[in-house]
Amino acid sequence: MTKILLVDDEPDACEMLQILITKHIRTPTEIVICNSPEQAIKVIASFKPELLLLDIEMPNMNGFDLLNRIGSWDFDVIFTTAYDKYAIKAIRFSALDYLLKPIDIVDLQNAVNRHIVKKDVQPQLQQQLVSNLISNLKQKDQNDFKLAISTSEGVYFSDPRNIIRLEGEGNYTRFFFSDRKPLLVAKVIKDYEEILQGYSFIRIHKSYLVNRHHISQMDKDDMLRLSDGSHIAISRRRKEDVMQLLNAREKK
Repeated sequence: MTKILLVDDEPDACEMLQILITKHIRTPTEIVICNSPEQAIKVIASFKPELLLLDIEMPNMNGFDLLNRIGSWDFDVIFTTAYDKYAIKAIRFSALDYLLKPIDIVDLQNAVNRHIVKKDVQPQLQQQLVSNLISNLKQKDQNDFKLAISTSEGVYFSDPRNIIRLEGEGNYTRFFFSDRKPLLVAKVIKDYEEILQGYSFIRIHKSYLVNRHHISQMDKDDMLRLSDGSHIAISRRRKEDVMQLLNAREKK
């Protein structure tokens, strides 16, 4: 039995979400609804949920403020939100889950299933990720966001400007940095291409995503020389796009 707490100031949204979970989530659940953050803080102490589906925008206290007020917890969090580009970018940078309203059934199933798979993960990790999220949201410029990188050894937080390149290895991605040893992550490189969009990264090959600020030069044989001394080949299919991006950088 998975204990789920739904927190949203709109009763209709909570009722609809409860119906979707009851109808489409196969795992047995016990669901409690709160229509205010203040009520949720009290219920969390008594109900002790395993999973919190938390609306971000609420009057008096938003979802992030609620978590800040609690301080520490032992449940997983999935944020629910209407489209907010800045908040969603911050959530993805912090390796946390979110559902976009109106909530899609498949997205809901996938998010809850991810919770079930990782339900034994230490709650301290969740708190680290949420703390990073809150820190990111305080930044005036998303270029100052820290990227949460979860590995089998723990979670690391990196300034994207210190990432030299990413290398896809099947269902894994290896990060190379200017300030720490490489890290291997159980996530495909395409996911990071989407997360890092707008952060000066170029997909030069199906297996390589490169920070253009770490490109030292391009050799005649279409090899990029990077700041760590590595050489990466540009694929023929992507050469024209890569050249346009590099030329645009030089003109600035």
